[in-house]
Amino acid sequence: MNVGNRVRTALRAVRIRQTSRAWTAASHGLSATRLLSTTSMREPPPHSSKPGTQPGPSRATQKMSTPPPPDERKDIREKRKPRNSEIKFAVVRLVNPETGVLDPPSRLRDVLARVNLRTQFVELMTEQPEPIVKIHDKKLLYDREKTKKLLQVNKKPPEEKEVQLTWGVGTGDLQFKLKKVRAELEDGNRVNLVFAPKKGQVLPTPAEQENIVQEALDLLADVGKERKARTVQKQAVAVFLETMRPKKTVELKWTYGNSDSWEGLKAVEPALRNGERVELVFLLPPPPRKERQRTSKEEDPNAAQTVDPAIARERVERTLKNLASVGREWKARDVRKAIIVAHLEGVSSS
Repeated sequence: MNVGNRVRTALRAVRIRQTSRAWTAASHGLSATRLLSTTSMREPPPHSSKPGTQPGPSRATQKMSTPPPPDERKDIREKRKPRNSEIKFAVVRLVNPETGVLDPPSRLRDVLARVNLRTQFVELMTEQPEPIVKIHDKKLLYDREKTKKLLQVNKKPPEEKEVQLTWGVGTGDLQFKLKKVRAELEDGNRVNLVFAPKKGQVLPTPAEQENIVQEALDLLADVGKERKARTVQKQAVAVFLETMRPKKTVELKWTYGNSDSWEGLKAVEPALRNGERVELVFLLPPPPRKERQRTSKEEDPNAAQTVDPAIARERVERTLKNLASVGREWKARDVRKAIIVAHLEGVSSS
C-alpha cells in the first residue's frame, strides 16, 4: 500500500470514530456538533502531558488570575490624617504621651526614630498654626474602635409606647393616666397618645376634641413634644410625642502624669447642671504586657503609656463620685476591655 492510500485509510478511520461518538452523544440527548468541537479541543490530562509542556489554565486558575478590584486602601488613606512618612513637615511639635503638653519643636525623623512602628504610629493632628503630631498605639486604637462599634450596634433605638385615652376623661383622671406617659418620656422613650370614644359615649365636637388634646399636651409640655403631624380621623386623634430631655455623648481620654482627671471632662459638669443626660465614654489606657507575651530581653515599647487596669478603674470610680453632686447614674454601665460607658443625668440642686 502506497503512502497516499495509507493517509486516506487513516482519515476514513478518524471520520468513523467521530461519527460513532456523535451518534452516541445524540442517543444521550447531547449535541453532536458540540461533542465533535470539544473533542478536537480537549486538553490532555495532566499525567499525559509531554515534558516541557504546561497544561492550559483551569477555570479556578482563570478566576484567580482576573484583575483585582481597585485598591480601597488608597481611599482610606485619603480620608484619614497623614501618618508617619506621609507627614510632609520636617519640623513638628509632639503631644507628650505622658503629660499631654506640647513638646518643643523637633525634627519629624527624630520623633519617628523613638517610635516602634510595629506597634505605634505618628499622626498629624493639625497643620495650623503649626504642625502638631501625636503618637498612637495601634492595638489600643483598634480595641477602642472595635468596642465603640460594638456599643453602637447594641445601642437600642428609643422604645415606642402607646397610651389610649377616652374623650370623656376628666382632668383628675387625665393627670393620673399621664403619669405613665411622663415616666416614659423622662426615660427617653417615645409615646403615642390615642384619643378615642368609649362605647356609648357622645362624640365631642372637633373644637372640644382639640381642647382635650391640648390639655394633655400642656400637662406634658416640660418633658415631651410632638415629633410629627397628628393623625386625625372623625372619631379619634393620635398624637406622637418624644422626649425633650437633651442627651450628649462625651469621650474622656486618659491623661498621664500626676493628673487625676480626664481629657474632655470639663464639658460634663455644665451639661449635667443644665439637666441633660450625658453618656460618658471612658477610653482606658492600655494595660502592661504580660511577661509571657515578651522575651526577657525585649522591653515593652509602650511601657510609658501603660496603666494597671485596677488603677484605671479606680480613677473612673473617683470621677463618677465627684460628679455625684450634679448627676446620677440612671442606667447600668457598659464595661468592656478598653472602654467603660456610664450613663448620667442631671439632678436637681434642691
